[in-house]
Amino acid sequence: MFFYSWFGHNSLIDTTKELPFFTVNKALAQETIWSNYTTDDSTLSIIYPAEWEIVEDKKNDENQTNDIIVFLSPIANPEDLFQENIVLNILKPKNNFTINESINTQDVVQKLVNQNQGFRFDNISTIHIDSINKTAESITYNFENAGFLFKTKQIFLTINNNIYIFSLLTEQKEFDKYILIFDKMLTNVHLPI
Repeated sequence: MFFYSWFGHNSLIDTTKELPFFTVNKALAQETIWSNYTTDDSTLSIIYPAEWEIVEDKKNDENQTNDIIVFLSPIANPEDLFQENIVLNILKPKNNFTINESINTQDVVQKLVNQNQGFRFDNISTIHIDSINKTAESITYNFENAGFLFKTKQIFLTINNNIYIFSLLTEQKEFDKYILIFDKMLTNVHLPI
């Protein structure tokens, strides 16, 4: 089953209780073979696990384009009904239309509460992305859809009148495994500044 959302969430790992699991997952993320993805216009470059599939989509409306890049994890086994994924959504204005320089994450959270069954907000924070020396807003939340319990982390970043939204969508039980991949991808993103 493939499902993605570009509204997401993140939670902090309690390393005092989950240290062995965290250490094992960290080692797995470090052993991953990485490839590089670059957009057609070469304005974004990011690493991703080499065995993951990439699905691209582009939407146009009167005021902006919306580039969507979905990185799909491999199906683990025949019983695996959901593919964890990382979505990069790039909103670019057209025709001298200006995008607000910041995203109101409180508004995003309220929309998520209204749209998602079993929504539970975990965290909102400002993070620093070292590879581009910029700060971004981060939210983490849980919700239910199609009988699955999901956990999401989203990063909202505005650069040069473009909005970049990085989203991790996992089953709740798989979040600690995939957050390490998401974080590594984010720390290796390159954007025009």
